[in-house]
Amino acid sequence: MIDDLRPDRPEGGEDSGSDAPYRGEVASLVGIVRGWGEDIRPDAEERLTGLAGAISRWNAVINLVSRKDIGRLVTYHFCDAASVLPLLNLRHRVDALDVGGSNGVPGLVLAALSPHLAVTVCDSRRKRSAFLEEAGGGGSEGAVGLGSFEVTRVDANAFQERHGQGFDLIVARAVTRLRPLIKWCMPLLRPGGRLVAYKGSRSLEEVGEARTYFFDHGGGMLAVAGSPIAEQCNPLRMFVIATRYL
Repeated sequence: MIDDLRPDRPEGGEDSGSDAPYRGEVASLVGIVRGWGEDIRPDAEERLTGLAGAISRWNAVINLVSRKDIGRLVTYHFCDAASVLPLLNLRHRVDALDVGGSNGVPGLVLAALSPHLAVTVCDSRRKRSAFLEEAGGGGSEGAVGLGSFEVTRVDANAFQERHGQGFDLIVARAVTRLRPLIKWCMPLLRPGGRLVAYKGSRSLEEVGEARTYFFDHGGGMLAVAGSPIAEQCNPLRMFVIATRYL
């Protein structure tokens, strides 16, 4: 049973135990994002701190992030997730899909920060979807309480059939190489929609592999951009931005 997997909450409420150690790092991250001129949720710090605590608790039950990385959950993973925001220029509602972010990164991090994102995470693994529903689903059991958040457990093909061209933005971090990612994501993007893939030092190689397929299947523009805070979280981070025109 999924309920048997749920970790116990620390005594004393949601602000004790696993949440509290992250507050200072979260405050610093939110300050950095505000410095970029981004629109930020007024309760972003509370939401991100709750998310960090939820990941920490659940990581003892299911492997969400590497155990050696849990100590840098905010300074590396959250920071890396947020570093895409200056490239997105969000100023109005955006329907976004996180492909493969069933550990809450980057989708829940971005949704906790930006008031403009309505995020769906597609994941077929029941153990991780139970975590996502607690961390992002809201209500008394929600650590983050994002009203604009949905978890779907269907497999990839069923998801495509259900949603069609339903998204303005798709984000993917540490999922697969660019060509198969584009092949799966393009049918889900609205005209003008963007796929943003978190990539590394081999970004240009992957763009070369994917270029022909991309332009033959409705692609309009492929761009590679660096993170504006690369030195602060992930010096190797590059973003591939694929825009659908048709």
